[in-house]
Amino acid sequence: MLPPGVTAQEISYRSGRKQVIYTAPYPSEGPILVQDLLGRQAWMFMYAHFVFTWAEGAVQVQVSHGTLSGPKMPLWKGISIPAYWSGPALAEFGRAWALEQMSGGRGTPAAVSI
Repeated sequence: MLPPGVTAQEISYRSGRKQVIYTAPYPSEGPILVQDLLGRQAWMFMYAHFVFTWAEGAVQVQVSHGTLSGPKMPLWKGISIPAYWSGPALAEFGRAWALEQMSGGRGTPAAVSI
């Protein structure tokens, strides 16, 4: 019995050899609505350890590496999001953006702030 979300797939090599590989879904958390000490709100969502933070009233998201509850390393600032401010919109955007980033099709340079 496989864990939830894990699938088996048989692949064939040119040599004729066959092998079963297992794929698992990327980890995901949220979206959650957070508030800082000044009362400012933001939606947060994590997919494949890309953490997306979208402040209320903003038209861009910040992207970090980490988890929602753990430490985060800033990666990208100012990624435009063409949607109405909501958790589901951030989750949909985050999933699509992360998958495009990992496929190598985006080419956005990372800017790490120290």
